[in-house]
Amino acid sequence: MSGVSNIESFLKKQKIAYKNVDLYVEAFTHSSYTNEHRHVGALPHNERLEFLGDAALELCCSTYLFEKSPELPEGEMTITRSNLVREEALVKYADFLGFSSLLRMGRGEEKMGGRDRASLKANAFEALLGAIYVDLGFEAVWKFAMPILEREYASGEEKNDRDFKSKLQEFVQADSKRAISYELLSAEGPAHARVFETAVKLDDVTLGYGSAMSKKESEQRAAEEALTKLALISEK
Repeated sequence: MSGVSNIESFLKKQKIAYKNVDLYVEAFTHSSYTNEHRHVGALPHNERLEFLGDAALELCCSTYLFEKSPELPEGEMTITRSNLVREEALVKYADFLGFSSLLRMGRGEEKMGGRDRASLKANAFEALLGAIYVDLGFEAVWKFAMPILEREYASGEEKNDRDFKSKLQEFVQADSKRAISYELLSAEGPAHARVFETAVKLDDVTLGYGSAMSKKESEQRAAEEALTKLALISEK
């Protein structure tokens, strides 16, 4: 398990002039760790900070794209932003920063490969941004996140066709009277290996299904199947 000293070393290496180290410890703490240490009292985990960090990251991306690429129309900015903040990208950021050694999780979660779980690393990255925001404000989030986002944007990888949800939404926007919705059909299995199944609907018509080990990815796969049926992308 990662100790507070390791997290402090990480913050110093990243030049984050933290005030309250407990916020950052919380950002790296998975709910499984909290559940296994109930005997020592209430311990916070990172889900609330993740919620806040998700919003801060989207604002960073939106501002960056607005200023960096004035030629991009709204639709393309939306697609690019979605690719910069999707789970796959967040895992890449977390791996680049060496998150695996910092994550605090329960023994059961770790034995089942929790340190390599995409959703766990992605959530921790967002939680870290949430902690920075609470501790130091938005400018500090911007300073920390911008080099990471700029590197991803410059690589050109954010321009791939992986964001099927945005593509499907763009198609639907051509007819404003129609609406896309995602319905979680099931979430089965133990916490460390839960599989989510999602259906995507156009009005009341189901167009596709998707299964994955995170809700976000199951929605992407459902959208991919829907696009295939609509002949907007080629069958893989």
